[in-house]
Amino acid sequence: MEIIEENVKEGKIKVKAETLDDLWHLYHLIDPGDTVYAKTLRKQSQRSDSLRAEKVEAIPVFLGVKAEKINFHRFANQVRVTGPIVYASREDVPLGKYHTIAIEEGTVVTIEKPRWKEHHLERLKEAVEASKRARVMIVVIDEGEADMALVREYGVEVLSSTSHNLGGKRYDTDRESEEKRFFHDLAKTMEEVMNRERVEKAIVAGPGFVKETFYRFLQENYPELAKKVVVEDTSVTGRTGIYEVIRRGTVEKVYHENRVAKEVQLVEKVLENIAKNSGLAAYGLTEVEEAVNYGAVETLLVLDELLKGEQREKVEGLMEAVRYSRGEVVVVSSEHEGGEKLKALGGLAALLRFRVK
Repeated sequence: MEIIEENVKEGKIKVKAETLDDLWHLYHLIDPGDTVYAKTLRKQSQRSDSLRAEKVEAIPVFLGVKAEKINFHRFANQVRVTGPIVYASREDVPLGKYHTIAIEEGTVVTIEKPRWKEHHLERLKEAVEASKRARVMIVVIDEGEADMALVREYGVEVLSSTSHNLGGKRYDTDRESEEKRFFHDLAKTMEEVMNRERVEKAIVAGPGFVKETFYRFLQENYPELAKKVVVEDTSVTGRTGIYEVIRRGTVEKVYHENRVAKEVQLVEKVLENIAKNSGLAAYGLTEVEEAVNYGAVETLLVLDELLKGEQREKVEGLMEAVRYSRGEVVVVSSEHEGGEKLKALGGLAALLRFRVK
């Protein structure tokens, strides 16, 4: 994400969305009551004469919309902001009418808030820093099977699942030929995705020896791609294998600033402390609030959905209190395994400096 203009005192920040990750960040930055300004298309009815039906034309216009509904459409690559028009660059566009601004990759948008809170500014900073970083790809491979995923800012996006019939072990020649074909197809797909998504590193993992065979194949046939590959062990394949790579900290090693890896590992640490009954973890609103009041919270984990729900003000108050006591606040995405586990804990958890009971 690119910040074009920033005037927090006036409550306005102008940004350019550059990636799908940026759209995810914008979805969480824009709250009901904010005013969103952007160039958009507005349908305008034009009557050519009294005998013919009205002709509807979409006209370009710069609008300001008071946000009431904010939706993230991942597969359409859009954030849609709906609300009444409060500003229009054309006099023939009536104020008060409802309009939806579709924010896409490349859209320049100005967000005006009554007050930019600390977690808003932190997310904005994260989005800007993330745009400077390349993503990480995970490929989990076994006999004739491969699952490919991209570790994005908001979560893990499983891109494809491939199954290739290698034939029986009797027919070694055919099997070897089919395996090479499978490897070629997989390597070409990896190259295409890595170029498109600016991926610098790919983790190739799996439970057996196929990952090493594939890596040697890359060294011989795709040497430039092989230089970007790191090989890792997993106990299983599929989506579970992908998350095993993340939990092991491999993504963190390959790319030490990765957001999803950090979030998943923090949630796992909370669960470990709960299982051990160590007294150094709290979860749920009541327990976490008590720990915050004691100044015991070292790291507060907040599910992003809570910041758009009914308990938003209460949660924001806890976040500010933790920051005041020099604790760390991490907003966890609901789009990955760590977020799902945190949601099961009530969406709120904390790692503590000391026991409170």
